[in-house]
Amino acid sequence: MDEICKLLDDMVADPRHGWSIGTFGAIGEFMRDEDETTHCSHGDNIWTIFTGRGGMRIVPTDGLTAIAYDTLSSDGETWGQSVALCLPAPAQLDQGGVKALGVDSDALREEDREGELFDLGVGRGHIQFAVRTRDASLIAALRAVEGEDVFGPAGASVMAEILRAQPHRILLSPVGRIEVFSPIPAPNGKSPEGPHTHLLPKMLVAKRTHAANAPIPDKMQPVLMLHPRSPWRDALGQRVPFDNDLDDLFHDILVRFGLAQDLSVRAEVEEAVEAGVAPENFAWPTSRRARTAARITLRRLARNRAASVTAWRQRYDRGVESEPDEDAALHG
Repeated sequence: MDEICKLLDDMVADPRHGWSIGTFGAIGEFMRDEDETTHCSHGDNIWTIFTGRGGMRIVPTDGLTAIAYDTLSSDGETWGQSVALCLPAPAQLDQGGVKALGVDSDALREEDREGELFDLGVGRGHIQFAVRTRDASLIAALRAVEGEDVFGPAGASVMAEILRAQPHRILLSPVGRIEVFSPIPAPNGKSPEGPHTHLLPKMLVAKRTHAANAPIPDKMQPVLMLHPRSPWRDALGQRVPFDNDLDDLFHDILVRFGLAQDLSVRAEVEEAVEAGVAPENFAWPTSRRARTAARITLRRLARNRAASVTAWRQRYDRGVESEPDEDAALHG
């Protein structure tokens, strides 16, 4: 737990990085600008931070496991990076329907602690996706459909009320919460920059706790995600010159919290390339996750040793077996 708390302490303080709580199809994200007015507090292993657009509270709990990993990007050159903080998944994953949770006395800001909280029933396992409001009409509409599917026939009018009333969205997990104050965009509209939520019915039907390309061990569920700033992209996802410092930062996180299999594959590929082994003579991994780790390693090596890695990449990293970019779609 001490190592995880040290990671949290370092990363919460750095505005370059983003955070999310959610499941596949229902997610809330928090990020902030470096020059944005921000309220922060930290004590007794509780981190609270908020801006005028949203905020989060993190309270680590016993049994929390951190898993750092890379994912392939479809552009043939870059990769994504994440840290999943996980707990054992509960036996019951279904949330049921809409449920009143009472007054939100745990709200990050004092002025929000009289708002009423309603779980929309779209989360999975440990995660609840809720709205907070003082709007009398929306409260009445939500109470009228308690126990119902918010995307079923009974919930159609509620979604219209939510768009009208623009409640805060609250993502709840056993290790804290993310609150989003920014407006909900119109259907097919673009999410605002900064904190925002995604509620995607087409993804919810998969009934998954996370994207398929996230290497989360069986019977575990992410309850908080850390999204370290990519060395390839800025906060808006635009390509920028490669940032070696950011890559080194995540490398240190991988060494501490990466999957043993990923670290082993990376070491084997690096040693083989360094030794001048011909790619056709290398025992290429057989599992999908191990092949992903190997391809990402080749991309990393190509940053500094392009000539020695060219033949390896032509053989093993030519876009064949590209992963579905589910994580990008989820945050899209």
